[in-house]
Amino acid sequence: MKNLFCLLTLLIVPAVAFSQIGTIEGTVYNNDTKEPLAGAEVKIIQTDERQKTDENGKFAFGSVPEGTYTLVTTIPETELIQQTSVVVIAGEKQEAEIYVATEQYRLEGVEVTGKRVPKTVSKKSIQAEEITRLPGTAGDALRALPAIPGIGVANDFSGALYIRGGSDEDNLYYFDRVPVGYPYHFGGIVSSLSSEIIDDIDVYAGGYGAEYGVDSQAVIDISSRNSSPTDFGGKFNLNALYSEGLLQGKIGKKGFWYAAGRRSYIDLFIGSFSFDTGSITAFPRFWDYQIKAGYDLSEKHQLFFNLFASGDRFALKLDGDNVDQDFRGNTSFESGFEGLGIHLRSFLTERLTSYLSLTRSDFLFDVNFGPALSLNIDAPSYTLREDLTYELNPKHRLESGLILGIEPGQVTGTFTRIPDEGEVDYDIRFEEKTALDEYVRGQRIEGYLQDRYTLLPFLSVVFGLRFDYFNRTDELSIQPRGSLLVELPNNSELQFSYGVYNQAPIPALLSPTIGNPDLKPSRASHYILELKRQISQGTEIKMAAYYKDLEGIATSDEEAAYLNQGVGYAQGTEIFLRHQRGNRFFGWISYAYALSKRRDRAGEPYRPYSFDQTHVATLAASYNLTPTWEFGAKWQYRTGNPYTPVEEAKIEFDPRNGRPIYIPIYAETNSDRLPAYHRLDLRVSKIFQFKGWKLGFFLELLNTYNRKNLLDYRYSDDYKTRDDINQLPILPYLGITAEF
Repeated sequence: MKNLFCLLTLLIVPAVAFSQIGTIEGTVYNNDTKEPLAGAEVKIIQTDERQKTDENGKFAFGSVPEGTYTLVTTIPETELIQQTSVVVIAGEKQEAEIYVATEQYRLEGVEVTGKRVPKTVSKKSIQAEEITRLPGTAGDALRALPAIPGIGVANDFSGALYIRGGSDEDNLYYFDRVPVGYPYHFGGIVSSLSSEIIDDIDVYAGGYGAEYGVDSQAVIDISSRNSSPTDFGGKFNLNALYSEGLLQGKIGKKGFWYAAGRRSYIDLFIGSFSFDTGSITAFPRFWDYQIKAGYDLSEKHQLFFNLFASGDRFALKLDGDNVDQDFRGNTSFESGFEGLGIHLRSFLTERLTSYLSLTRSDFLFDVNFGPALSLNIDAPSYTLREDLTYELNPKHRLESGLILGIEPGQVTGTFTRIPDEGEVDYDIRFEEKTALDEYVRGQRIEGYLQDRYTLLPFLSVVFGLRFDYFNRTDELSIQPRGSLLVELPNNSELQFSYGVYNQAPIPALLSPTIGNPDLKPSRASHYILELKRQISQGTEIKMAAYYKDLEGIATSDEEAAYLNQGVGYAQGTEIFLRHQRGNRFFGWISYAYALSKRRDRAGEPYRPYSFDQTHVATLAASYNLTPTWEFGAKWQYRTGNPYTPVEEAKIEFDPRNGRPIYIPIYAETNSDRLPAYHRLDLRVSKIFQFKGWKLGFFLELLNTYNRKNLLDYRYSDDYKTRDDINQLPILPYLGITAEF
């Protein structure tokens, strides 16, 4: 797992000389919390002397001859190396304050200086500090990701990510090495993980190495904090949707813990209310919590434990003449997720590192939709994972891993087949309802081997091989992956990657009752080219071009329910220009072009994919006017989503009751688009400092100029007229935080 820190800044205060030798003393700090950082290693290259910082972050070198030296500061368990020149003046003590900071945005991956093993391509990252400062997100971690080029969402109410022409079903989420099956409440209103405990989020948009990739084309790897800045502290947040709290502390001198929780509260004030066609009997509510503890068993062994869970629920009753007979009565929705993990990280030798994890995750889903439809899913997963890293030298590293998984699952209820993506003729009222009572026992074996090697000062390569076996598809897949990095003049890098990524069908498509248990995994081949240049200190430009070839996509079939007969492709370019001035200002301009198409069956034409967003442009900036006042703005433009228009309607008789009804006749699938989307969000925040604690306020103005962004159309009963359904109007959003 890639760790957190990517930039070290050294401030040197020289003194006046009066003898032939001097000393270097200093302190290493965490730049975010300003707390001393214990365990960092500081080394003088010329003398090979090295020191580890003590519990107060301090180090000291005595009797250093006068001259210029290079200090190398490294952070344990990371790949970070920072070289800094230090001038020792004879007879005086040089006091150094080293602040370890995190880079706010990294398109390709972790940035380090000097020679190192090659990086992972197409890795996009956002840090905790930037999450809380980005306008339009209300400090929500996952809601901040669509500001990064190549990542989109369908609308204001959805958090599901569309990454480089793919759908949300192509994404795999991890939280501290535990798979997350429920990253959003109610599909995207707010993420199910508190931003207060998140350290960083790495999004692998494609072309990534062999260490990731079960049933996915993109990976969202979320890491929480691995330390506590104080012996005991807390933070509380109250905003328009929910309230949350965080408590944290240290376990002696070798450990830490935190506990965070959130709950929506509108349901506490609005128990139920009625409307024209029914009543809400249980107002929507959500909750989640996250708990983590870590402890250094010894200098070579670290133990971590994490537990997190989330849940959503609402209920309503529909009645009246305008409600279809299948939907009348009580409707309820309840879903949730629980994750649990215990992890042991061991430094077996100076070169060999082990990371062992035992995890359990459980996805729960229970919906009752009128008298005719119901679905109950209980899908736990148990995983044992071991990752080994062996560093032959600073330029050559071998990686391997083995993952064993058991996935028992129970599905009961009465439901229909699952419609294809883009299938507009699907009408749940007239689909055949089938009783479900299925128990499945999935078994997985996954493994990988990978070699990262710097061949020449300007040339690095990564070769990897991944294998997956899933008993429900009964297929062993071999997936080669690799990348090539060339360092160019003028602080530039060019990187090419290729990879094969297999993806098993979603469980519903493998159902023996409503699906096809003989389906095989689909297969995607990724080709990615990326260029990065550091224009000046604090200013960089990054560009990427990609092509994805897709085959074996499961689509509906009249005889076999589903077959691996679909194909498709996605291609695009991205450009990202960013400027940063310390912690006072950051801003960027980004543009992404994408084209994503599918062909559902042989002989049919290619059509736009439902998640195709051709053009996305983003401008974002945040400025600290003073240490306590900050202002930010974000503007985004997106091409409208594809949709299938209604051309006309015909009258047929309802087979359930013989009444005449209008049935729409559609044009070609996704043959039109909704109008373009654009929106401006503004943010202002203020912090009040008190002795021992601080109080913060933020105000966001969403959709500042009240753009009427179209969500969908609502048709009349005869489909002759339609009304617009819009997304969020102009909306103020206020939040209050208290921290001690």
